[in-house]
Amino acid sequence: MKSTKIDPFALIGTNLFNDFNRLFATTATAAEVWAPRVDVAETDAEFLIRAELPGVDPDSIDVTIEKNVLTISGTRSFGAEATDDIETPNAPRYRRREIIEGSFSRKIRLLAEVDIDEVSASSSNGILEVTVPKQPAELPKKVTVAVQR
Repeated sequence: MKSTKIDPFALIGTNLFNDFNRLFATTATAAEVWAPRVDVAETDAEFLIRAELPGVDPDSIDVTIEKNVLTISGTRSFGAEATDDIETPNAPRYRRREIIEGSFSRKIRLLAEVDIDEVSASSSNGILEVTVPKQPAELPKKVTVAVQR
């Protein structure tokens, strides 16, 4: 008689693990820290950084550069807090909550000297675009030497 090996974990499948992950992911607190996704592009003259910030008020976004590290930070809030209080009839009582609110921060190291005074940023349709010009390369300087005779 031929024996067959059975893997007990194969019987569980990945759906159970996905359900557990979803269960614990939906119990996140409103103050949980999250990090937006970013794209970083570079040309000869500048860096272009795009960050996905859906639902973030542009006034709550801070962009700073220190020692060639660009930091994008801020907060996302949708205003109305969920409550279990029955005496507040118009307050939302969430059945499922997957959109994370709270503070966010991303740090991006820029691998060239940058011109901090010329940095610009704009936000449109939930996308923040930051343009960081590079420092112009210093050209060799020729010094004339006067010879005394």
